[in-house]
Amino acid sequence: MFWTLLEVVAHISNIAGAAGGIVAAVGVFKMLAAQSRAAEPVRVQLRLAADGRSVELPVHMRRRDITRAELLGRLGMLPMKQKGARFSLRALSTPSFMEAVNEVQEGNTSVLVIPATMEELDQFDI
Repeated sequence: MFWTLLEVVAHISNIAGAAGGIVAAVGVFKMLAAQSRAAEPVRVQLRLAADGRSVELPVHMRRRDITRAELLGRLGMLPMKQKGARFSLRALSTPSFMEAVNEVQEGNTSVLVIPATMEELDQFDI
């Protein structure tokens, strides 16, 4: 009787171990997929409000690096037509811009679109 009970416990233990291994494997695959998605490249575009034309910026970023601060730093590194001037994009301080950044971070899109006017675009030497 005791040995039969011990065999049942051993079988249950084996089944629980196998189930735990499967759950762990699924978790690892989800983590690897998330890391892969975080390493995807993201394009940054200025979209002209007047005619809808887009200009892709020479800013190469990975999804995990897309934050408002990092983006402002990268934009600040772009050459300006007026040497020593700082760039100004009104859209960067709007709630819709932060929503667009969140969409990119969550993996819903791979293009970050920043609305701009022609005057704002003309300040860059690109």
